[in-house]
Amino acid sequence: MQISNREKKIIESLLKNPHSFLSIRYIAQGLGVSSRTVHRELRFVEDTLNKFNINLERVPHKGLKLSGTSNDFEALIDVLEQNNTLDLSVEERKVIIIYALIKSKDPVKLYSLANEVGISINKLNKELEAIEKELAHYRLSLVKKRGEGIMLNGSEADRRQYLADMMLDKLNSTSVYSVIEDHFVYQTLNDKHMSAFVDVNEIFNAERLLMDALIELPYVLTETAYLTLTLHIVLAIERIKNHERVSIDETMITALSVTPEFRIAEQLCNNLETVYNVTFDTEEKIFITMHLRGAKRKADESETNINLQEEVAALITAVNHYSPLSIDNNDTLFDGLMLHLVPALNRISGGIETFNPLTEMIKEDYPEIFNAVALSLQEVFPDLQFPEGEVAFIALHFGGAHKKEQQILVVCTSGIGTSRILSSKIEATFPEVNVSKMASVSELKHLDLSRYDYIVSTVALDTDYPYTVVNPLLPESDQALLSQYFSLAHTVTKDEKAMNTVGYNDFVSFVHEGDKLIHDIQFAVMEDEDFIAFAASKMQDKVNDLEAFQEALSYRNHLQGFLLTDSTIAIPHIVHESIHTAAIILAHNKNGVELKNMDGVMSHAHYLVYMFLPEDTLLRPLISEMSLLVMEYVSSPEKLFNDEPFVIEYMKQAFLKQISRQIKTME
Repeated sequence: MQISNREKKIIESLLKNPHSFLSIRYIAQGLGVSSRTVHRELRFVEDTLNKFNINLERVPHKGLKLSGTSNDFEALIDVLEQNNTLDLSVEERKVIIIYALIKSKDPVKLYSLANEVGISINKLNKELEAIEKELAHYRLSLVKKRGEGIMLNGSEADRRQYLADMMLDKLNSTSVYSVIEDHFVYQTLNDKHMSAFVDVNEIFNAERLLMDALIELPYVLTETAYLTLTLHIVLAIERIKNHERVSIDETMITALSVTPEFRIAEQLCNNLETVYNVTFDTEEKIFITMHLRGAKRKADESETNINLQEEVAALITAVNHYSPLSIDNNDTLFDGLMLHLVPALNRISGGIETFNPLTEMIKEDYPEIFNAVALSLQEVFPDLQFPEGEVAFIALHFGGAHKKEQQILVVCTSGIGTSRILSSKIEATFPEVNVSKMASVSELKHLDLSRYDYIVSTVALDTDYPYTVVNPLLPESDQALLSQYFSLAHTVTKDEKAMNTVGYNDFVSFVHEGDKLIHDIQFAVMEDEDFIAFAASKMQDKVNDLEAFQEALSYRNHLQGFLLTDSTIAIPHIVHESIHTAAIILAHNKNGVELKNMDGVMSHAHYLVYMFLPEDTLLRPLISEMSLLVMEYVSSPEKLFNDEPFVIEYMKQAFLKQISRQIKTME
C-alpha cells in the first residue's frame, strides 16, 4: 500500500489520541505545515482509513477523531510500520536535484534524477526550467548534453554561494536548525536526503572553531553573517575533500593577504586542518577573508572615508529625484546607509552575493522605492553591479525614511479634555499618524474635512466622512480597530486624489464600470473550505487567465493574511493583470475557513468579502468604500451580510458622492 509521509504522520497523530478530538491546527503544528495542507491531505487519509473499516469523525469546533475496533487499529498500525515510502515537496526535490548536480563532475542522467526524487522525466524537465531561472542570479546555468545527461555550469565560488543560500532559505524552513542568541540549536534533520546535504555535527564543530577565531576580530558579525560564514566553512570542507577548489584573482589575493581578517582566516584554517585532516590553500583562506570583511557591521574611521560620505549624500539626493515619494533626509537615514554600505561594498568588490529573503516582497510591495534605489546606485556607483538582494536591503533604509504621516482629526464634545487624552494616546500608539487638529462637535461644520485622512471621535457625528468612535483611553480593542481603519483610510485618500486628475473619457469609463460593479455585487453561501477555489468559481467570466488569478491570490495571502485581527471577517483582495472586470463578492461560510490574520496567526473566517480589480482601473476609491463599510460592522458582520439591499444602497450613495466630487473638479 502506498502512503505518503505526510498522510502517515497525520494518521499516527490520530492513533496516539484515539479517544480525543484533535484540531486540524494542532495536527498541522505537529507536522510543521499549514492547516490548509492538512485539509488537502484528509481525503487521502480517509481513503486509507476506509480500507481498514476505520471512520474519520469530523466535528466543527472540536476537530478529528478515529472510530473503529481495536483489531482494525492494530491492522492499520502493522501496515504503517511496514510502510517506508517517501513523499517529497517541490522545494525538497529542488534541494536534492541541485545537490546531485553540484556533487557530480560528470553529466547526470535525467532518468536517474527523476528516480531519485520520485517523479516522471516530464515533470522533472518542468522543475528544471524553474530551477534554471533561479540559477541565473548566481551566474550558474544548466547544460544539457544529448545522450549524456545534464550538468551544472559555473564557478566553484558561485556553487558554494548558491548552496549556502539554499540552506538558509529552504532548509531552515524545514527545521533543520535555528539560530538562538548567535548559536545553532539543532531541532530535527528532515529525512536522509536532507542529511546528505549537510551533517549537523559538522555545523557544531565548525561553529566552535569559528567562535574561537572571532575573538580576535575587532568588530561583531551580524547573526546572518555568522550563520552564513559557518555554512560556508562546512561546505568548503566538504568541497575540498572532493577536490573542488575556488579560483580567485591574483590582484584580490595580493590586496587581502595583508589585512587583519586574513590573519584570522589563516589561524582558523590551521585549526580546521587539524580537526578535519584537510588542507586549505591560499585561495580558500582568501575566500574566508572575503566573508569576514563582507560581514563588517561597523567600520573604523580610516575606512569610513570622506568619499563614501559624499557618495551616500549623493545617493539620498538621487533617490529623492527618482522616487515619486517624499524621503526624509535625516541623520538616521545617513548613518544607517553609512553602516550598511561599508560591508556591502566589501561584499560586492569581493564577488559575494548576500542572501536577502525579503527581496521579492520588497519589489512587490515597494516598487517605487526599489526602482529608485536601483537607478540611484547605478548613477552613484557606476563601476559596481549591485545584485537585487543588496538593492532590497538599501531600499529598506529609504522605506523607513519615507514621509508617510497620516493627518488625523480628533473630535470630542468640547474639543478639550478627552480629545487631548485621546490625541496623545493615538500618537504614542501609531508613530505614522499625526493628530493635526483637535475640534469640538460644533466646529465640524466650519472645517474642510477633506484635508484629513481620517476622523477619530469620542462621540457619534453627523457627517458623511468616514470616522470611528473610540474610548478616549484607547484600549487594545480600539487600537486594533484604528490600525485597520488607518490602513484603509490611507488607501481611500490616495485613490481619491488620483481620481482628481482624470479626464472626461476616463470619467465616463469610471461611471460605466462603477455602475456595473454595484449591479453585479454577489451575495453567496460558501460550502467549500478552499477560499481560492471558491473565488475562482465566481470569477471565471471576469478573468483572462484563471490559473494566474489563483496564483496571484495565493501569493498575496502568503505575504499577509486577509483575515482581520480579532474578527471573523476576511477581505481577500488583489489587483491583477489577469482580471478584466472588477468584482465584489460577499460570502458566508457557517463552518468557517481557516485563514491567516494580519498578524500572521491562523484563525477562522466565517464572513469573506472578496474584492478584485483589473490593473488599469479607476475603481479603487469605490472598492475602498466597501472596505470601510465592512470595518463599520467588524463586531457584528451578520447584520451586514444579511442585508443585501442596505449594502447595495450604501455603495450607490458612495458612488454618487464620488461622481459629484469628480464633476466639481472638471468644472
